[in-house]
Amino acid sequence: MQKLFKLKKLWLVRPFICVFSIGGGVIAYQTYCLKKRFSSLVSPSINEQPEYTNSYISLSHQNAEVEINSFLTRLLSIENLISTILKGPKFVANDTNPWHLLRILKSNPHSAAHNQALKTLACSTYSDGLSREVAQACDFQTAVKLARIPDVNLNLFLPPPSYLTAFCGCVEDELAKILSLIKPSKEYVCAQYFLDAANQLIETQKNEQFILSWDEQIVQLPRPVKTTEVTELYLRALLHQSCSFENSKIMIKNGLLPTLWQVLESFPQETTLKTLAVEIIANISQFVQHHVHIFQSGWIRLFAELLVSDNVRLSLSAGKALANMEESVMKHGIYDSSVYILHPLQEADDFDSISKKASYQRTINMAGCSTGPWDVDVIFVHGLLGGVSYTWRQSEMGRSNQDYTYCWPKDWLPKDVPGLRILGIDYTTSLSNWKNRCPEDSPRRTIDARSDELLNSLQRAGVGNRPIVWVAHSMGGLLVKQLLIKASKSKDSNISAVVKNSKAVLMLSVPHGGSPVATLNPPARFLFLPSVEVEELRKGLATI
Repeated sequence: MQKLFKLKKLWLVRPFICVFSIGGGVIAYQTYCLKKRFSSLVSPSINEQPEYTNSYISLSHQNAEVEINSFLTRLLSIENLISTILKGPKFVANDTNPWHLLRILKSNPHSAAHNQALKTLACSTYSDGLSREVAQACDFQTAVKLARIPDVNLNLFLPPPSYLTAFCGCVEDELAKILSLIKPSKEYVCAQYFLDAANQLIETQKNEQFILSWDEQIVQLPRPVKTTEVTELYLRALLHQSCSFENSKIMIKNGLLPTLWQVLESFPQETTLKTLAVEIIANISQFVQHHVHIFQSGWIRLFAELLVSDNVRLSLSAGKALANMEESVMKHGIYDSSVYILHPLQEADDFDSISKKASYQRTINMAGCSTGPWDVDVIFVHGLLGGVSYTWRQSEMGRSNQDYTYCWPKDWLPKDVPGLRILGIDYTTSLSNWKNRCPEDSPRRTIDARSDELLNSLQRAGVGNRPIVWVAHSMGGLLVKQLLIKASKSKDSNISAVVKNSKAVLMLSVPHGGSPVATLNPPARFLFLPSVEVEELRKGLATI
């Protein structure tokens, strides 16, 4: 019995002896390295000038203080590491040393220690200098994961390189140059429409003149070009072109990312231009080949900042870009220009959703087709003149409330029902062709054509792998019906899975039999010039 006790005691003592031996060896080695550095720093002239040795020691380099601080930092790092190891594996992720946390983040990405280390590093309060060092040490995936953590320290992200923001040329000329390198295509007729509109506006402004008169002298000067309007038209053209991999490749190769930074620098108060710039990058983020370029251009920091913005459009676009770039989210689907992820937008939402759904008792059994970290896909489809960023807002009467929300599916639904992935469909509509953003694109705006495009977008987003609940408003309900009919007739198993896994459809004010408002007599139709969307909502139309 005594022998067994001695063996257990020896077995418990050995790890401590090993840790202290290794730690002592590392400290001794660091001390030797520091002594060696000091021997190279001390000037050889000291021995030749003994009269000065009583007052000071002259050093040939000014980095002695840096060496000392580096040595002390390493000693503290070793001390903290030994202390953490002795406490056990449960306390490893609670260590606040950034270098230890980065080592954990580069290890098993699915462990509990990895998630805890990610939260600890994101909520750190390091000095600006240390935060900048950590930012330089972070790889692309670590930076993206940190950006999706709530209240992340923004100093952990590198700003855009100075050479990207030091450009002093004309932003409109750079955008026009990039657009000129892209070949026109029938698939992107709206891009050519916006480009022609911008060029026409420039020519009109150049030809117009205004008159200044004083002392009976008349001076004619050219009217300055409206740079904001021209820039917006160029950005809208780029937004349509950025959906193509080949076009986005040409854009990035010819300096699109730094040019978009210049747009933000030149028009800091123009929210519309900022939104268009972020949406362009969100489209480009569909393609894995461009992720490193986005990271190196310093956009991750801006996305982390916009993720908690009150502007829903900016927040959702930034969230889409980060979701498209994170490996753990990408394997469950890619979000293109038509699909926005409303929840989970942040990494903490993923953690909470997974932990809550483990103990959540569902009243409806939907097992058998759920894959990934979510149990159900809830898809919101807006109607005529709607949008993913404003259709689902709370009533204006409740704006004075503290819990007012601009997007209740994003803010309220996950709190009541855990384990959801919430998606929002977005598409442009208009009432009349008089003020249509792109009249040349009318054939592609029919319900039949939109349902085809939407099916492809949902398939890329991984919809169909788990139960689906649809929430549709107005014209969105007609779009969902047409979509489900086409999915039921498809021979593609991935597309037919959309209708097979659709468990519920919630229709809100859907004109199943057409709308009398859209039914106009011929003179009114001639004057009003209704859009394709309004024409398809006429009462008694066969396609409804």
